[in-house]
Amino acid sequence: MKDSKEMKEIVKEMLDDTARTVDKVRFDIEKSLVDYKFLPGKDILETDESIIINLILPGIKKEDISLKLTETKLKVKAKFDMEHNMSGSFVTVKDRKSGYIKRTVRLPKKVIPDEATAKFENGVLKIEIPKQEKDEGISIDIL
Repeated sequence: MKDSKEMKEIVKEMLDDTARTVDKVRFDIEKSLVDYKFLPGKDILETDESIIINLILPGIKKEDISLKLTETKLKVKAKFDMEHNMSGSFVTVKDRKSGYIKRTVRLPKKVIPDEATAKFENGVLKIEIPKQEKDEGISIDIL
């Protein structure tokens, strides 16, 4: 039978091993997010007059977002600073992550960059850009 000192040492080793495993899993998840540049969700709508892009950027502040727009693409860069807390019966993990989210959106039609407008509200960035060529067309009667 093992004495209490040996048992404490075994329990300590088990907890240390569990903590290392949790750290490794967390590192693997974070690495995969960084490797894939943590791409935010996007939605592109096209009207006759313009292209509207909605990007979901939860937890990001308006002042931490920068946009670069050309006739054919939009580049979004957002700085994030997030804190994560996980609590369990035996272990509490606190983690702080900061970095940048980057996304390039290729536009379906050429646009007029100088006339673009952007609005950020409730974690959603909405960019509306007028198209260079409008889809006006003419009506044709069928005989």
